[in-house]
Amino acid sequence: MSSVFCDQERSPMQNKEKALAILKSKLFAIALAQGVQQVDEIQPRLIKSLSNKLIREYVLHPDTKVKDLRTNVEIPAATEVLDGKIDLFIKAYLQQPNQTTSVTKEALDNFK
Repeated sequence: MSSVFCDQERSPMQNKEKALAILKSKLFAIALAQGVQQVDEIQPRLIKSLSNKLIREYVLHPDTKVKDLRTNVEIPAATEVLDGKIDLFIKAYLQQPNQTTSVTKEALDNFK
């Protein structure tokens, strides 16, 4: 299905926790797309590859800019985006009129 590797932290336990959080978010996204409540209800045959579709376009030389291809939001701070500051893109994506996905904190906590 999906695999995750994390080596950002010095501690193997912290890396494991981060990797599990990333994996949980991927599984939650798949379950949400399929409209199921439990991980064991996910149908592997219906999982669409996320890697076939580009999300962002990065230009690093001579000018720096990042363009979100889903929302057409463009910012000149490529190094900040590469450092993980993507809140602007997330907000723009969630504010799209055709975006009907709403996830509550309770749904995230109850996802197993």
